[in-house]
Amino acid sequence: MPLCGGSKTTQRKLVLLGDGASGKTSLLNVFTRGYFPTVYEPTVFENYVHDIFVDNVHIELSLWDTAGQEEFDRLRSLSYDDTHAIM
Repeated sequence: MPLCGGSKTTQRKLVLLGDGASGKTSLLNVFTRGYFPTVYEPTVFENYVHDIFVDNVHIELSLWDTAGQEEFDRLRSLSYDDTHAIM
């Protein structure tokens, strides 16, 4: 989707992996919303979209927050398709 001025948008998908309570959701909250949550709430699956500019190129980041608990191991792999980066 072009922005004003005709610049092209590049879409990228980033999946966060890690153990439960390791800070994946907190990291995404700081990056996308500018605050660090003080209460721990386990995540099953959450998706954020955040716009950034790198060298005047608009990048639409799709940030996938996965569950770290073992009982969600089978669900986690469903987020891997079309992923550009895993952290």
